[in-house]
Amino acid sequence: MSKAIVQWDKSAKAYAESQECSEFAESNKMVVHSRFSKLHGEYVLDLGCGFGCYTEYFRSIGAKIIGVDGSAEMINIAKDKYPDCDYKIADITQRLPFDSNTFDIVFCNQVLMDIEDIAPIFAEAKRILRNGGTFYFSIVHPAFYDSEWQTDENGYKYAKAMKAYIDKYSFTQTFWGETAHFHRPLSYYLNLASDNGLILTHVEEPKSYDGVRKNKDLPLFIFFEYKKI
Repeated sequence: MSKAIVQWDKSAKAYAESQECSEFAESNKMVVHSRFSKLHGEYVLDLGCGFGCYTEYFRSIGAKIIGVDGSAEMINIAKDKYPDCDYKIADITQRLPFDSNTFDIVFCNQVLMDIEDIAPIFAEAKRILRNGGTFYFSIVHPAFYDSEWQTDENGYKYAKAMKAYIDKYSFTQTFWGETAHFHRPLSYYLNLASDNGLILTHVEEPKSYDGVRKNKDLPLFIFFEYKKI
C-alpha cells in the first residue's frame, strides 16, 4: 500500500466532514454541475472518488457510474453516505480493473496534485475511454495555490505573490491530517496529456467563490477537458 493511500485512510473522516461546509468544495460543484447537468446512460468513472459526492451526483443526473479510490476508508464512507452507487477499491496509479474502451467519461476532481506519479493515470484514462470519450479533471491552480494572498485596506483579496512556479516540488499539508501535495507547472499536465494522444477541448479558470459572491480575481482551481480521438 502506498504512503499516499495510508495518509488518506487516516484523513478520510476529517476530509469528508470538512467538505460538507467548504466554500471551495461549493465553488467546484458549481463548475462541475454547469458542465454536466444531464446524462443519458453514459458510462462514467469517478477516478479518485473519495467519499463519493460526485459519484452520487453523476448517478443522480443519469450516468452509469462507478467510483474508484485507493483509500478503503474513503470508500467505506462513500458506501455509507451514498449506498446507491457502485464503488471499487483500487490504486489509481496502477492498471485499473476495467476493460479498454469502457467509459464515455473519466472524471477526476481535485486528485492529481495529491499523487506523486500521475503519468500512469493519463495512460489508463486513455486506455479505458472509448473513442470520442472525455477525460475531465481539475486541480488546484498551480500558479496561485502555494502563495500568499495580498489584501487591500478593506480586507479584499486581490492578488497573490507567486513563487517557485516552474519547479516541481512537494510538501505536507495538515488540513485534514498529514497528506502530500505535489506542485507541478501547468505545462507538465498539458504535455503529459499530449504525450498520451489526448486532445484538449476546453479549459476553465473560475473565479473563487465565498458562498455569497465571486469575490476574488484569481482562480484557485483549473478544469481541463480532453477528448480521446
